[in-house]
Amino acid sequence: MAFVVVACHPRPIDDLALADVAIKAAGRAKADALAPDTYRKAENFFLRAKKDYSDGYFESCRKNSDEARKQAELAEFQALKKQNQIKAPGDFATPGVDAQPPPLEGN
Repeated sequence: MAFVVVACHPRPIDDLALADVAIKAAGRAKADALAPDTYRKAENFFLRAKKDYSDGYFESCRKNSDEARKQAELAEFQALKKQNQIKAPGDFATPGVDAQPPPLEGN
């Protein structure tokens, strides 16, 4: 009697869900306008992951979902960083505070 061992690849539903949530969060941060290249990479990886899922390629789906999530998180970070730069220009500026250091006394 011969036994066949088949590697069981559970469906990567959680991976797809995490990627989807990350892309939606990046969209709310306006990453499509403020970090368009990274955001589009995330969307493309997510589309590939969904296609792989429907074709039954679960390992590839998992990898593409993970990459989509990473790119979406990076796009969100880049968008939020640009938003903060717009609100507070300068490296160490704080909203409502002058960006110039105070003059030295005695000069």
